[in-house]
Amino acid sequence: MRTFNEDTRVKIPATFQFLRLGYEYQSLDDSDIDCNTKIFINRFKPALEKINGRSFDMLEITEIISDIHALIRNNDMGRAFYNRLTDSAAEVKLIDFDDIYANDFAVVDELPYTVERDTAEGSFRPDINILINGMPLGFLEVKKPNNDGGIQEEFKRMIDSRLQNPAYRKFFNLIQFVSFSNNMEYEETDDASAEMIKAGSFYTTPSGSSTSFSFFREDDPGYIADYPYKNLGEDRCREIIKDLGYDPRVFDTEEFQTADDVMTPCNRFVTSVFDKERFLFFIKYGLLYVNGKVPQKHIMRYPQFFAVRRILKRLEEGEKRGIIWHTQGSGKTELAAYANKAIRDYYAKQDTVTRFFFVVDRLELLRQDMDEFSNRYFNAVQCNSKKEFSEELARPLSKSKVEGTDGEFVVVNIQKFESAMPKARNEYNTNVQRVFFIDEAHRSYALNGEYFKNLILCDPDAVFIALTGTPLLTKKERSNLKFGDYIHKYFYDKSIADGYTLRIKKEKIDTVVRKEIHENIHFEEDEAPEKSDVYESDQFVADIGRYIEKDFRNFRTINHDTSIGGMIVCRSNPQAQRMYEWFRDNSDLTAGLVMSNESDPKQAEANKNNQKSFKYDGCPDLLIVHYMLTTGYDVSRLKKMYLLRGPKAQNLLQTISRVNRPYKAPNGKVYKYGYITDFVDIEEEYDRTINDYLAELEKDINDVDDEGGSLNGLVVDVDTILSNYNKANEEFTDIIDVDDLEKYSRKLTYFNKSVLLQIKHLLNTMKDCYVELLLSNAMNEADKINVELIKKKLRTTQERIDFINLSESPVSMMDVFSDEEVIEIVYEFLLANVSIIDLFKFDPSNASYQKFTKTLRDVQAEIKKNKNKDDIRIIYLNEALKKLFAKLDITDIEELDGLDEEMRAILEEAIEINKENERLAKIYDGNFALVRTYQDAMVKRPDLSNKEIEAAIKIIYNEIKDIIGLETLVVQGREGFIDETKKKVVKPLLKSKLYKQLGLKNWIDSLLSELYTNLQSYR
Repeated sequence: MRTFNEDTRVKIPATFQFLRLGYEYQSLDDSDIDCNTKIFINRFKPALEKINGRSFDMLEITEIISDIHALIRNNDMGRAFYNRLTDSAAEVKLIDFDDIYANDFAVVDELPYTVERDTAEGSFRPDINILINGMPLGFLEVKKPNNDGGIQEEFKRMIDSRLQNPAYRKFFNLIQFVSFSNNMEYEETDDASAEMIKAGSFYTTPSGSSTSFSFFREDDPGYIADYPYKNLGEDRCREIIKDLGYDPRVFDTEEFQTADDVMTPCNRFVTSVFDKERFLFFIKYGLLYVNGKVPQKHIMRYPQFFAVRRILKRLEEGEKRGIIWHTQGSGKTELAAYANKAIRDYYAKQDTVTRFFFVVDRLELLRQDMDEFSNRYFNAVQCNSKKEFSEELARPLSKSKVEGTDGEFVVVNIQKFESAMPKARNEYNTNVQRVFFIDEAHRSYALNGEYFKNLILCDPDAVFIALTGTPLLTKKERSNLKFGDYIHKYFYDKSIADGYTLRIKKEKIDTVVRKEIHENIHFEEDEAPEKSDVYESDQFVADIGRYIEKDFRNFRTINHDTSIGGMIVCRSNPQAQRMYEWFRDNSDLTAGLVMSNESDPKQAEANKNNQKSFKYDGCPDLLIVHYMLTTGYDVSRLKKMYLLRGPKAQNLLQTISRVNRPYKAPNGKVYKYGYITDFVDIEEEYDRTINDYLAELEKDINDVDDEGGSLNGLVVDVDTILSNYNKANEEFTDIIDVDDLEKYSRKLTYFNKSVLLQIKHLLNTMKDCYVELLLSNAMNEADKINVELIKKKLRTTQERIDFINLSESPVSMMDVFSDEEVIEIVYEFLLANVSIIDLFKFDPSNASYQKFTKTLRDVQAEIKKNKNKDDIRIIYLNEALKKLFAKLDITDIEELDGLDEEMRAILEEAIEINKENERLAKIYDGNFALVRTYQDAMVKRPDLSNKEIEAAIKIIYNEIKDIIGLETLVVQGREGFIDETKKKVVKPLLKSKLYKQLGLKNWIDSLLSELYTNLQSYR
């Protein structure tokens, strides 16, 4: 029995992989599921009894589930439920995090998350659902390899459809871990944007429209291959295959045995993230809520996951010092927040209280980190003096527990360690373990300096975890001599491949411009000017200012994006001051000055305001700095840097990395690079620094795998751009090597949509390379590219794709496109086809063509007018249009006459549908939500009288019309709306006898639930 599909290739083998990890298989046929929460009562009750050491009667179980249901209905992204889920001190534990294997682990396939009881309407069915003690806390969606649209299609469906549906909100408040796999290896190319990723296995946690997906790369050599997999009996495997609706003999096919290998990409992913201990580690320590302008829920990235586990391992081995070397932009501050919870629990098991300190060396970082921790629901305590720090150091417990916080950090500036500190003492004989996270540990901590000595001596028994993206590697100073060995490493190559940071494109200032600037600086012949006299002179500042102003405006223009910001890194404070004054007096671009000046308290206030405003408010356009903000300042809109001084070693990488954060502009543009304009030629210093770090990686841990990975690729130059262009051009010409646009257009008709999308991607890559050359001032190289031909080919290719889309989904595409766009698409298609026979036969003024396009416009107008594209009658129209567009592959223009007759029939039907909708809408005072509810009810209950359904909905409308459009709907919520509406409508429905005639007792809840959804949709 050969069956070769998505289920047998990926889903069932992945299900078996869960069983090999020790999970049990749960059949839908042998289950007792609570409709409101999807909790499997048949597993929930015995699991709770086991981990709580007592029995529960069904009334207690019902009350617990009811409490859970109340929590997941909150509009808090599931935070209240998550706190309950992970509360080990609760009277009734939901999970035993101390004894992992006492919990019940199971998987169930195709669990329907339904909105209505006993119906699959409006449901979604994840392929494999992970049950912990009967609670569905995660799922894995799988696709076959090379699925249409790749894994991005699943991401899009998840974010745009499921997470945006208010009916599903409570389920995503319950679900903690979401994952996707199309059973393919990760794509190793990094020249495509994150939005082009097609292959691999990814995970996330539900976070509304902010949901983002992460790679998971196994960091423990041999973990998957050496895993103690449980042996599955063949008979049991066949039983499960049968339960999933397939012939058990599928198990014996060669294809299935190949797919069922433990080392397939999807199965490796299952082992890595769904191992019982690891999965509960994610649940307990790997989730954080962020209370920003848009509330978010974050999940550990895999380098954070392994780093926290390595910290705990280091503590178990009796070591209390170490360095975490994670590249800039990889989330080191959030890593400290995750580690806080894990370390706290580690010491709590030893009856030891923990106090956490986060040490920074810049005032601006102190402000930033205070915000970061506070936004993550930590009680952030700022020490403003040596006295305050000494008091916090002596306290065994926090001075005040802030309601609703998940932990605490005392944030302190390194300047507090400038003089000797009193040693920490444990008052009241309390067991206290102090934990210090030292941010930016590559600076301010000279081995023989006062800061380092005073920090270490304030509590020699403390845990010291140094965080850096660029450790010191000089002979004089090495970070790992001060703070211990490396705990975990995560360098640029992996961060770029994972999409957490961008490559940086370096562009030198034009040679002619450089020469002009120097020629404009005049000194007397007998003068020997100091460098400062040159670089701080009015002429130099003015020349540089004019260049930067023109270049930055051009940068924004080319990118069609005014949201991006820039930073000018100056050689000195005086130069920064003069540069700021030049922009203030001579430019429409807004500039903010951020520099240290202890004698000017106004500047300190301006520093704080400029720093926050640039990050959160999108202004000023440019920040002008000397040393401040060149490390640790993370702003995604900062995409352009002008480098007027040459930082050395780790400071160079820290500085240029300010522009390497991923950014999606309001216009939808996704940036592939950060950009620096190099006035000082950093190339030699950069190469030396990168080589030092590469040697350190290989020497200290020897963890550079066989696949390697170029660490020299952080900075991209013109040669790299040209290489990318030539590669794309070569792949393009291999597919279609035609420059004549007429022949090109005809040749496109022989390609399917997948190939056309590939062609489009390659053309876009070439066009982007042209833009990058312009941004690099590489005008000679850019002039060699025929960008106008590329644009024309791109437009022609898009027209062909548009026609295919129009043919596949005519109603939805006509609703999105303008009428002119639809006519243009059809025109270009006909031009390519008819002209194959006789170019002169196709004339846009031809009567047949004019008549057909007039009818087509009228059909589109009716489709746009229709408000219910899910109406069964519109679905029938969609099918009719698909058949008609398939017939457009004509070679004689006169054939359009016959097609026009078919189009007119479709038009007449569309007109009738809209007339009926208008009649219905008048009954409900123009409220289309009631029309939609009536139409859906007709389709779902064809055995009932349409006239009686219409009358019943009219009665309901008359009872509730006063609250429609008010915020009452939002306050009530779905279930509150159903309960309150039933109280109002049941009596008049009974009086009209419609309640009994329509059997509303059995489906009024479903009807009102749909009405609630429609009222929200058509508000």
